[in-house]
Amino acid sequence: MILFLDGSFTQTCDSGRCLESIKECVQKEEIISLTIKEQMEWNQVYRYLEDAGAIVLAADVHMNSVSACVLSFLEQIEDAVIGGESIGGKFYAVLYTELYEGEQTSIAMEILKNFCIHANIMWGRGLGIGGNGMKPTVHRRNLWQWFRKDTSDFREKPLQEQAFFIKEKMQGTDQYINPQKFSRKKYMRKINHDSKKNSLKKIAKSL
Repeated sequence: MILFLDGSFTQTCDSGRCLESIKECVQKEEIISLTIKEQMEWNQVYRYLEDAGAIVLAADVHMNSVSACVLSFLEQIEDAVIGGESIGGKFYAVLYTELYEGEQTSIAMEILKNFCIHANIMWGRGLGIGGNGMKPTVHRRNLWQWFRKDTSDFREKPLQEQAFFIKEKMQGTDQYINPQKFSRKKYMRKINHDSKKNSLKKIAKSL
């Protein structure tokens, strides 16, 4: 069984896409999905943790860390393990950030690794995705490509690879990816545009 933990706290985290990638890869294996929140059914959570062959956390990163709610959840698990509970499943993480560089999730990834050490859970593999929320641009070079609807996304392949590691319960090297088909200049332009738009909305509401 695979336990999927949805730790998103803003729209940055595309946990739905991550879950779909895992479902497509594992197919017949049972997947239990839980949303991390302040109030949890802890007896049920502990049972799932004991039965899981893989534990997958999908969360977004802000200010170099996952949300306080996720950290509190992990502390509760750590306390339970110290209290005698055992967790045999490998731990996998998919972390998202709006910042262009996937490496910006590396500090949060180390926090999760540190949790695994204290909770005596084996680390499987981490995937840090930068530039999340950006829409892929398409460079069409001929007429056929112009008419063809391209639904490619720079996150798809890394997510599929991560899903394979989860399916096989393998350990691997952490990966950090940046948006493809995007220049940093374009990305910064988009961020500046969105910031100005949000500022104008705030000014309009205050009038």
